Amino acid sequence: MKYKITLFIIVIALVSLCIYSFLPKHQDIKSVGYLSTESIHDQTWGTEGYKGVLNIIQMYDANFYIQENLKSDQAIMDAIDHFAARDVSIVYGQGSEFQDVFNKAAKKHPKMHFVFLNGESKAKNVSALNIEGYAMGFFGGMLAAHESKSKVLGVVGAFKGQPEIDGFIDGAKYEHKETKVIVKYVNTWGYSRDAQQYTLDLIKKDDADVIYPAADGTNRDVMEVVKVNQKKAIGYISDQSYLGDFVIGSTTQNISKLYSDIADDYYEQRLKGDNKLYGMKDDITDLTGISSTVDKQFIEKLEEGIRTYKVTSVLPNKKRPPLYSNKAYLTEE
Repeated sequence: MKYKITLFIIVIALVSLCIYSFLPKHQDIKSVGYLSTESIHDQTWGTEGYKGVLNIIQMYDANFYIQENLKSDQAIMDAIDHFAARDVSIVYGQGSEFQDVFNKAAKKHPKMHFVFLNGESKAKNVSALNIEGYAMGFFGGMLAAHESKSKVLGVVGAFKGQPEIDGFIDGAKYEHKETKVIVKYVNTWGYSRDAQQYTLDLIKKDDADVIYPAADGTNRDVMEVVKVNQKKAIGYISDQSYLGDFVIGSTTQNISKLYSDIADDYYEQRLKGDNKLYGMKDDITDLTGISSTVDKQFIEKLEEGIRTYKVTSVLPNKKRPPLYSNKAYLTEE
């Protein structure tokens, strides 16, 4: 009797193994969709996301559909319906403004997987990729304070509560306690005609000599003013050293790598709807492109601090970054 039971178990195991061997080990990425509320040619946020999706379609030989300058939830939903009719596998939404509509669309299109940056997932086929920006801002602040002669730094941000701006302020004051950081907000992630005037005021009235343009839609305008007035800047989102020597370093977000990692997880059937957090330890955020005009001793100090943080999660001030809600970037305009 025991022999028969053992034999039965072995047969079942062999049959199961055979069935498993014929099951697909991956799911194809037939088409990829990309949505943005702004232009993909902004050289910061929109461009980084666009480049990331281009890498995916080349790697997986997939079709690509794109819609940019979407200004309403209805426009986003219409684009999603358009994608669904073309059998799109993954839809990437470049920003927190896609949270509500993606969570709704997930129920309507259960075979599609929705991916967006900064927010909360409320469905099994929605992935919210949250960026830990405080640490990169902290190191950017240290660099800015070290390079400032006036000990006044200026920030042109989008909204109050941005983790990278909080980190920038704390990093600057850690490097030099007497450093003054003046922050002005444009109250939008998009374009604002106020950005250039704010930058001029920071330089002319407040004597700021290093500017951090932490709002992607106004980044180019701020950088132009900084360059014309021969001041220094910390780049934002991408390595902006290509703009000139006045950019002494950049707080970067490797959205391209992040999007590719998500596509790999989808292909390998590991991707599940969830809230995920990525930062310097994941090589998604960083401080890069440090100018050769910065003294080598300080660069070594900064790089050592970054290496230590990536291993221990402890910043040079012996503290860990504060925890932010997934709604940190969900400020309503």
